[in-house]
Amino acid sequence: MGLYDTFVGEIICPICNKMHTFEEQTKNYECMMETFMLGDYIDKGNRNYVYVFDWYCKKTSQPFKVGIAIRKGQIVKFLINDEIKNSDIENLDNVEKGLGKRLQYEKDCKEASGFPEETLSYDLNPLPEGYKFTAFNVEWEIIRLYRTKKDFILKEDVMYFYEIKSNEHGIRIMESSKRLWKSNIMIITFEQANRYPSLYFDK
Repeated sequence: MGLYDTFVGEIICPICNKMHTFEEQTKNYECMMETFMLGDYIDKGNRNYVYVFDWYCKKTSQPFKVGIAIRKGQIVKFLINDEIKNSDIENLDNVEKGLGKRLQYEKDCKEASGFPEETLSYDLNPLPEGYKFTAFNVEWEIIRLYRTKKDFILKEDVMYFYEIKSNEHGIRIMESSKRLWKSNIMIITFEQANRYPSLYFDK
């Protein structure tokens, strides 16, 4: 597909009434691999419109429409089905700039999972056991470096995989590499890592 941007948000599925997180790729903007969330300004033309795409119920696979309401260039609301044609974009209020990213980061901090705002020094030498650092406003310690792997995108670089621990959250996995564009580290649970065993565990 080449480069693209991605809409990310949450909606209540009209079919199963459960909360869905959607990730919709788009090539309608600058295609800089950006993530667009509630409160982000994405349209430099300061326009008002609804970006519509198809989504599917995760329980039944039935399709429905999702609309992203853009008010004065800002994502202000997520709509479904009839809400799309019945909403008056001109009467929607703008929201806090970066609202979706702030709420997501608060959730990440609570769960100690994702991309922290803090970064660590990255070079061709791994961090030592016992090294202490702060991420998600919590102090962590490296237990061990359990895997290194050639970066499958940046071929000349290495990805490091550590077991880390904190008093608040127990043991996690931390990946450190130049490939991570939000931060040079990502912290996840073992449950999350088990979804991608070839990356995190298999040799």
